[in-house]
Amino acid sequence: MARPATQPTTLPTVHVRRADSRFVTSTSGLESRHCFSFGPHYDPNNVGHGRLMVSNDEVVSAGSGFDDHPHADAEIVTWVLSGSLVHEDSAGHRGVIYPGLAQRMSAGRGIVHAERNDAFRLEPGRPVEPVHFVQMWLRPDASGTTPSYMQREIDRAGLPHGWVPVASGHDPDAAVTLGVRGATLWVGVLEPGATRMLPTGRYVHLYLARGTVELETVGRLAAGDSVRIVGDAALRVTGRDLAELLVWELAG
Repeated sequence: MARPATQPTTLPTVHVRRADSRFVTSTSGLESRHCFSFGPHYDPNNVGHGRLMVSNDEVVSAGSGFDDHPHADAEIVTWVLSGSLVHEDSAGHRGVIYPGLAQRMSAGRGIVHAERNDAFRLEPGRPVEPVHFVQMWLRPDASGTTPSYMQREIDRAGLPHGWVPVASGHDPDAAVTLGVRGATLWVGVLEPGATRMLPTGRYVHLYLARGTVELETVGRLAAGDSVRIVGDAALRVTGRDLAELLVWELAG
């Protein structure tokens, strides 16, 4: 569970970025919405938040996806909201990612991987549908490490009852480990009327994956909105309809 929120020692800064302000990449079979500068979309004032470099909300049609492409020196976490995604990489790792499965790939000194929405071809009976997921990249503590991969199921039934540590560089309860000691990804579900305190840290990034909430000092947030907090804030978030939230707590 999330560590108890504390009262802020300095006045934090809170910056809201609405869903309709994000960069969008749209191709045949793919729509990607970027919280930060990505690919050809560049804004020097929007290149990340703490160690978080990328937060992409992706919808990939059945039979489509990302063919082999390289990565290096990035901790990549994927959280599937609906549908399924097949991962394959040059280190021999392969897996099907679906809701409730935490997945992390450490690119290290270099790895090539592919991600495709074609699990229905590998597993007869799996629905043929779009996959909707959020993929997040962080700068690792050390460069040039050996590439690695990890996936593990979590108990989705616990998401409405508190923040669940999905990936972390220091929390022993997290589903998967990270090569960023000061980072933890918390995921939670808020039912209508439910209230919870956000995790606190030097940097906090809240992404509302679906639903509607009210955030203290900010007001209404809708699906696709994000909030960047600098400073040890203690903010209350309340569900207005069923909502799923992804919150990065970052030491730097």
